[in-house]
Amino acid sequence: AGPVTAPATVPGAGSVGDGGPGGAPAGGTGPGAGEPAGAAGAPGRPGVGAYPQVGVGETKLALPPGAGGVPGPRPAETDPTTELELARRYADESDRHGQQAELLAQRPALLPTWSPVARALAVYAGCAAVAAVLMVVMVLASGVGLVDGFTLGAWICAGLPALSFFAGYLVLGRWGRPAMVAGAPPRYVHLGFLICFVAVPVAYVAYLLLFRLLR
Repeated sequence: AGPVTAPATVPGAGSVGDGGPGGAPAGGTGPGAGEPAGAAGAPGRPGVGAYPQVGVGETKLALPPGAGGVPGPRPAETDPTTELELARRYADESDRHGQQAELLAQRPALLPTWSPVARALAVYAGCAAVAAVLMVVMVLASGVGLVDGFTLGAWICAGLPALSFFAGYLVLGRWGRPAMVAGAPPRYVHLGFLICFVAVPVAYVAYLLLFRLLR
């Protein structure tokens, strides 16, 4: 029975359960020692993860603009000189449009660029031309016996000229008057009477001469 010697130990290797420098501590938390090393080292455990996940249906909160101490954009400062210049331009433009509207209101709807005398002459001449066409129709109707000679002469000398004159008079009063002019416009009654009561008989004489020449 000699002396009992302690068993030799290998450097860097510790016994099971020892907290030596090279071995795992007893009841340690490293991988393979029974406890997980961290939250990411335990796959399969519910509720444990490395990063929080946003659930379905949850809404992220958004900060309003300018929150968090960040100021919003400041409005640009206006120059008073520029504002006055723009106001002056707008006033000049409105005055120009007002003058144009006034000039248009002083013109009649019928032949606005013509002079009053030329307008009256054109209106009475047009009405007399229509009366001359009606006169030709009545002459043709007289040739087939629908109109007798006395009725034809009365219409040629008085009826058709009077109708053409009053038609021109009414047209000038309705469409020959400017919108801003108060009172009745000039209708040139004597000129219209002369044109209408001369044009229709002259047209009848011209028709008879043309009929004799072509016959």
